[in-house]
Amino acid sequence: MKIVYLTVAREEIREAAEYYAAISPELGNAFKRELRQLLRRVSAMPLAWPPGGASGASGAGLRKCLLSRFPYMVIYAPLPDEVLVLAVGHQHRQPGYWRDCLVK
Repeated sequence: MKIVYLTVAREEIREAAEYYAAISPELGNAFKRELRQLLRRVSAMPLAWPPGGASGASGAGLRKCLLSRFPYMVIYAPLPDEVLVLAVGHQHRQPGYWRDCLVK
């Protein structure tokens, strides 16, 4: 299944990868590699992860999965022909921030 990213999700990925690359180039690459592997699994089995916990109609059907090594989560919508990645956010910063993006 095809993976499609909202612009804000692409920006979050870029910022996180740059943050880790500033610590160590290999760490930045490891972040991107782990995210890529996770999204391959999501693409193959989009309903395998739990609902994202969003309340209300704007969050209906969303799913959430966590990276193993890095404290990031991926919020996505499994659609009939694609997986739409809405957010790739740090697990401990502004919980639920991505819900506001859905109503804008």
